[in-house]
Amino acid sequence: MAAQISAVWAEPSRASTESFQLSFVAQLPPLSLGVYHVTKAPAGSTQRAQYTVHRHGDPPTVHAEHFQVSHLQGPEADNLLSLSNKHVQIWSSPLTGLLQKLRLQSGLVRQVQVQFLWYATRTGFNQEKSGAYLFLPREGGGQLYTSSEPPLVRVSRGPVFSDITSCFKHFTHTVRLYHLDGHAGRSAEITNMVDIRSEVNRELVMRLVSDVTNGNRFYTDLNGFQMQQRRTLQKLPLQANFYPMSSASFLQDSMSRLSLLSAQSQAAAALKPGELEVVLDRRLQQDDNRGLGQGVTDNKLTAGLYHLLLEDRRGGVQDVGGASVEHLSLLAHLSSLSLCHPPLIMVAPSDSQLPELRPFLPLRSSLPCDVHLLNLRTLEDPQEAGSPSQEVALLLHRKGFDCSTPPEPAPTCTWSADEEVNLDDLFSPLQLRSVRRSGLTLLREDDEPESSHITRLRPMEISGFRTVFN
Repeated sequence: MAAQISAVWAEPSRASTESFQLSFVAQLPPLSLGVYHVTKAPAGSTQRAQYTVHRHGDPPTVHAEHFQVSHLQGPEADNLLSLSNKHVQIWSSPLTGLLQKLRLQSGLVRQVQVQFLWYATRTGFNQEKSGAYLFLPREGGGQLYTSSEPPLVRVSRGPVFSDITSCFKHFTHTVRLYHLDGHAGRSAEITNMVDIRSEVNRELVMRLVSDVTNGNRFYTDLNGFQMQQRRTLQKLPLQANFYPMSSASFLQDSMSRLSLLSAQSQAAAALKPGELEVVLDRRLQQDDNRGLGQGVTDNKLTAGLYHLLLEDRRGGVQDVGGASVEHLSLLAHLSSLSLCHPPLIMVAPSDSQLPELRPFLPLRSSLPCDVHLLNLRTLEDPQEAGSPSQEVALLLHRKGFDCSTPPEPAPTCTWSADEEVNLDDLFSPLQLRSVRRSGLTLLREDDEPESSHITRLRPMEISGFRTVFN
């Protein structure tokens, strides 16, 4: 299989000589178990990533004996850094390595600048201060992050992915593009590794500054289920304009949509038009008298993972009661699911005593693009506590998605305009003996009698079934 070997960086300018990262593309059918063997191959058979390293005003000395490393010199050190794949191209600052601009294959270009800021807490003697439950920033808002020395910027290029990494004192920021088809190649992956254990009463924020003309409206999700319109009101204090973001947020205008999809829950705000910011980590020394009895001083290395997705818009919005009703696009749903439900990876040495695993392919085809399998689990036998029964709980969620941003080309999974789903076709070659629609708790005694295996799944609804497989 095509693969890529990358360096594991023990320090910003020193690669490990004992550990390496092996990356390859695995095609996983739905609910499947795939087995891959990592074996020793002849030297040079697997392509290694190539690195370009730069630090403004102070060229670094890089130790990476197993990899090709070059330095930006002369006029090229002043040009924007650029990476691209089939679907998107990004440009970053040569001084900081932070994102500056995005361009889609369709020709849409948007200025999208990544910034980092500090929020400091109030300093008044009689004023309440930020704590575990309260966010009470100092007047004047956030201050742009500054460093005593320029960051080391490292550009990696390889056949599977390419990325730009900026190594600051308090965080390491990476923007990565995958050279893949499908949703994985259509967004920019952002990774932040944050360490603010040396700070006192500070909160670190990542801000996106774009030229999307969204006014004072933006959207965040409610528990990963639906999108809620938010408004930024100048008459409210700054902290009142922050909202919870479980997994997604976006800005949009009539031409484009900029979505930030997250693998972790955070606070989000859009304090000015075109801006979107998320709180990365907080370190606060005092208790805020809300019951915890201590400050936030147990910080660890904090990892944040995001997908930044820019999309064309080709349709209007639907207004209900003066507020627009919006959903994520189909492409954004797929990207968000890949963040929130990554595949389980199990590694074992070849000489282990584990039984031999074989590939397992329970389904004939993928689920429809807009149908998410929430759960599939064995139910307990009501006659014998603790023992499994023949019944299986099946929970399916049909997502609602925005049609104004159609993906091109269409994703490989399928979907239809009607609401009917044939469960027999869905789980073939597994055979369903019986299907009974049930409540989401699966505890109701008045479940519907055995029904047809063709069921209706309406958008934005979760359906529960008690099923028996042959």
